[in-house]
Amino acid sequence: MQAYFVNTLYNYAIDKQGFLCYIITMKDIKDFIVTTANGTRWAATGASIADVRANFFGSKIGLKIANVEAGRLFTHEEEEDLRREKDIERCR
Repeated sequence: MQAYFVNTLYNYAIDKQGFLCYIITMKDIKDFIVTTANGTRWAATGASIADVRANFFGSKIGLKIANVEAGRLFTHEEEEDLRREKDIERCR
């Protein structure tokens, strides 16, 4: 996340109140499905397809990207089921 610092204190005399603020830029994060050259599908999030391609973790370990498409790898219900199964396994 980028943050820009805006300083207007230098534009005022000492006896006037200055204005100081931060402007934080937000990007719209979307879900993507990354398919590697061997057919494995991975879920990724990013602002755009180019952003997902640039930040895909698999490129660091030698995985080649075959396709990137917008969409969710699992539905919300499937994600909840997976989370529940993971919680059960943690309690054992």
